[in-house]
Amino acid sequence: MPRTQSGVWKHFTPAVRDGRETFICNYCSRTNSKNATKMRMHLHKCKEYSVFSHQSPGPDGSSSASIPVPSSSFLPSATPGGQFLIDSVDQGSQAFADECLARAVYATSSPLNVTDNVYWRRFFSVLRPAYCPPTREAMSSHLLDCEYDRVQSQVHEAISKADSVAIICSGWSDVQETGTINYNVSTPLPLFYKRMQTKAQTCIAEELKDIINEVGPQKVFAVVTDDAPDMRAAWAQVEEAFPHISAIGCTAHGIKHLFDEIAGQPSMKALSRRAEQVVRYIRECKVLADTFRHWQTTKIGNHTATGAMLVLPTGNEWSSLFNMHNSLLEGQNSLQDMAVSPTLDVEPSIRATLQDSAFWKGINSARNLLYLVGNYIDHMKREDAILSDVVEMFSQLRYHLGASLLGSTLHSAEQKAVMASLDRCQEFCVKPIHAAAYMLDPKHVGQQTLSGEQINSAYFVISNLSHHLNLDEGKVLGSFARFSAKQGLWKGGGIWSSCQHVSPSTWWKGLCSSEPLSAVASAILQIPPTTVACDGLRSRGANPKARNGLSAERLQKLAAVQANLKLLEPSEHDFTPLESEEEVKVSFQSETQ
Repeated sequence: MPRTQSGVWKHFTPAVRDGRETFICNYCSRTNSKNATKMRMHLHKCKEYSVFSHQSPGPDGSSSASIPVPSSSFLPSATPGGQFLIDSVDQGSQAFADECLARAVYATSSPLNVTDNVYWRRFFSVLRPAYCPPTREAMSSHLLDCEYDRVQSQVHEAISKADSVAIICSGWSDVQETGTINYNVSTPLPLFYKRMQTKAQTCIAEELKDIINEVGPQKVFAVVTDDAPDMRAAWAQVEEAFPHISAIGCTAHGIKHLFDEIAGQPSMKALSRRAEQVVRYIRECKVLADTFRHWQTTKIGNHTATGAMLVLPTGNEWSSLFNMHNSLLEGQNSLQDMAVSPTLDVEPSIRATLQDSAFWKGINSARNLLYLVGNYIDHMKREDAILSDVVEMFSQLRYHLGASLLGSTLHSAEQKAVMASLDRCQEFCVKPIHAAAYMLDPKHVGQQTLSGEQINSAYFVISNLSHHLNLDEGKVLGSFARFSAKQGLWKGGGIWSSCQHVSPSTWWKGLCSSEPLSAVASAILQIPPTTVACDGLRSRGANPKARNGLSAERLQKLAAVQANLKLLEPSEHDFTPLESEEEVKVSFQSETQ
């Protein structure tokens, strides 16, 4: 077939009729002989081809088109015994498909220009040839606006139905002295509410109070912030404006500061520098790196084992520093054998370090200390972390940290500095609302962890919230007395065993709703202990690659849609598939007619 005629032949499909080769028009199904000139003349006169050739995407990136599609075993033919049908997409189907595609792109944080890729466009053409996927401009403009409005409507509906919410906020500053603060509303689902650009001189307390008034101060019981000085400065103003609201700090941020304080002690920093020198030296020397890997895999018996690698610290996560110490300890025997090997050329200073028993004792002590504190950071970052666990966590942390410090290589002055940092961390993280949550959590009833001062502060919180909820304070405290003494409703053992299978707030709502204390307890126990929900949005906004070249307004909308779609995603039964091929045929036939 001549190359110059390829533009004509692609509009026809070859067929054999009565033993001779013919060509069928892909638009009107008329049979033509094998003659390029006549076929070109046919296209000029073909009304169906004229309609198709004038189809083009609209200004909003959508289109309506009809093109021929080869029939398959489950698609009906255009005519009895015919080879093709005409696929078409009306404006309603096109708009619905665009909406579903855009939602999938937003929910999976896919690039907005995914439909510009030739392979994706080819994939769409296979699924539905007449469908014209939206452009990047459409993805970042009217489709994003529509999805944002739809999702925000769901967010506001969820907030209106919630009986207790908390405002979560986390932010950062850049060199231009501007900041971006993310605000979530916990229902208890941490729904993204808004992102605000803030000047250095802006009062964050005023922003918080505005958001509280928008959400509804009657149902807001707490504000949870990161540890930025401006955030902490806003606490008193918020509590003064709304006496029933408790302002608290993110527990994960507080413990991270404690971790940094430990890692920053002079002896710890010196030990980490020596450890990094060893790791870097072994990794950069190919002979030593290969020898270490071979010896480790031989000893471990697994060529993919992580113990065959020495790890350098990367990033700001606590696990980064821990992993370096841990990798050294896992390879200690191989490294010490390398130091005394006569066939390996190891730098004298590195050889001396590997043969120094004090070095290995320090690495082991540091590894255990870092893991102890870092493990608490991870625990508080979990989705199921609750406010009532914070008090008990600090009690355990204080005990185990004190024991670990006694066996560590830190000097006495450094140990005192670490314990002082623990005191500051606890002061930041533990407030009267935490004590109240601890006392109201059925899992902690009967445990003697709180001090007398903490117990009194918890009583004050419960009384204060009773007044806010227009409850009889005497009845609420009487209910609390029966709960603590396991009397009345709480006399049987079954109700206590049930608390191991549901969240504390659900326990109070579901089994104890008849008690006056229930409303207060369920409200307090729904408050999240951290700002983790905002921190993920913070890292996304700080990454230029995640911005997709969008303006601040568009970026906020995209962040809101991406975050909330993951929480508000429909269940599987919302997508009911057709049950048989016959139903597929009927559905397709009715749509294309």
